[in-house]
Amino acid sequence: MKKMIPALLLILVCGCGPGYNFSPYIGQQQNWTTQPGGYVKVVDGATLYPPGQFPNRSYIILGAVTSDNENNIAKAVHEQHADAALVYTDITYRTGAVAVAGPGMIWSVPLTGSKVNAQLIKFR
Repeated sequence: MKKMIPALLLILVCGCGPGYNFSPYIGQQQNWTTQPGGYVKVVDGATLYPPGQFPNRSYIILGAVTSDNENNIAKAVHEQHADAALVYTDITYRTGAVAVAGPGMIWSVPLTGSKVNAQLIKFR
């Protein structure tokens, strides 16, 4: 136990972690909506289907994942052994602003954050 405390403190202090939140799907699988083709985005070798786009073959849902960027969604696809991710929201929101002033001028620079929600899927 004494050896685990420094490791736990390191994780707590550096904020190391996966960069996403994963919730496994619990429920009965069914025939999920598919459609022919569609726009596909590939990030770090992981296939991401944007909102409204579905694969052209049947799949099962492994779970939901939430993150602040698409790179972490791609990381979740690899780490959770999924085949792809169905992105259902990808929003950018304003978190504040920074006022910048110089001689004779002033302007505001908006600060933004982002949130990406997706379903991890595995093809049948």
